[in-house]
Amino acid sequence: MTSSFQLFQRRFGDERPGMQLLAVEEAAIPVTIVHADVLAQERKPLPIIEEFLVRLVAAGIQDGHDVADMLGLERNQVLEAAAIQVSENNLRRAGTSLALTAQGTEVVRNLAATQPVVRQLPVVFDRLVWRLADYNRSGLMTKKDARDQGRQLLPAAHKARIGLADVTAESFNALLSARDGHERRVEILRVRKIAPNTHRYLPGQLLVYGDASRGDIELAVCIDGELQRDHGLALDATNAVERLGLSVGEPEPRPILDPDLEEQRIDLAQVEQIASAAPDEAATPSTVPAVAELAVRSVGVFEHADLLTQALDTAKKRLLIISPWVRSAVVTTDFLAMLEQRLRTGAEVTIAHGYGDDDSGSDEYALKRLSNLASRYHDRFTLARLKNTHAKILIFDGQWVSTSFNWLSFRGDPERTYRMEEGTLVSIPERVDEAYDRYRKLIAEQST
Repeated sequence: MTSSFQLFQRRFGDERPGMQLLAVEEAAIPVTIVHADVLAQERKPLPIIEEFLVRLVAAGIQDGHDVADMLGLERNQVLEAAAIQVSENNLRRAGTSLALTAQGTEVVRNLAATQPVVRQLPVVFDRLVWRLADYNRSGLMTKKDARDQGRQLLPAAHKARIGLADVTAESFNALLSARDGHERRVEILRVRKIAPNTHRYLPGQLLVYGDASRGDIELAVCIDGELQRDHGLALDATNAVERLGLSVGEPEPRPILDPDLEEQRIDLAQVEQIASAAPDEAATPSTVPAVAELAVRSVGVFEHADLLTQALDTAKKRLLIISPWVRSAVVTTDFLAMLEQRLRTGAEVTIAHGYGDDDSGSDEYALKRLSNLASRYHDRFTLARLKNTHAKILIFDGQWVSTSFNWLSFRGDPERTYRMEEGTLVSIPERVDEAYDRYRKLIAEQST
């Protein structure tokens, strides 16, 4: 849970003309660690024509025309190669013939000593774009870890096993060239066999763009903060929007507050205008001093997750969350660790959930983890199930957010519908106190 939403919006919000950036999801890209047996040799220091020229001169073929005839090359190609080797002091002219210098003799000796060897090389294969990739293996994660972190698991391009046709010497060498530049020391001659035996996931971000009026969605992928166009095209080719069950819809109506608060409310366009004047590109509205001074203001869809993170990170006195559904994609290990830290510092925590006759809209595992934490801090943590709550409330210390945003289930819905949710943040102390007391009383009366 980070404050990266605003940064992604500023950098990539206009990437899809005619569409809005609806969400930035933490994602996991499917990869496989492939162990390949390859025939490789140390990269030779000479271009191929020059290499054969000095080898043939060492073998006693010292006339440039004879060398050209033996190699099936144009004579001017051999003469040009000879001129380069003379300038490098590997060859010298002896009349019309060529001869090795002492340095050239050593070069030939090293060339003769270079023999191909069989090696087993581990390399990462990106199953979304279906090619080898230069990813750091230490940054990969298991499927379980990706799910525990609430990441959206992206689909692979194919279900087929990775074969020799997918892991070629050419693709290996291209990877080595990209990594080592012009100083590549090893050349792969042939891939003998491969053993794709370890599936992993690479962390990244899934950018969701949409047009609610047309119901259209487009996806993009960021790795290390950079947009990966090939991955976006691969998602289109795999029909990822349908496979992931994504859709876009009109937002629920924003909850209306008391008339005096509505009269003071600063709308979203004004808030964004004030926030955009901040020199820090990564700043969120709540961290911009001029915005923080607003007593009643709009909260856009991107800021909700940032405010939840802020609450989990800073609440000293109280933290209250009301959300109809609870999902493991939000209530992660990091979420629980931050929540426990609030409890340890003495904050009073209240979480209320519930919609309908059962908890079918929530994840049993997430509720169990919250329940376990509540049992350990029963004096400061109230976990309640309400009979039927439509409210979506966040209160921490002197901040109160009333919204249509689902605080504890905005990630992880298997049939996710994205909406441009909007809410209101109130930071008037007495009004926040009133709201906190009112919702605590409602939770006590409606708990099942």
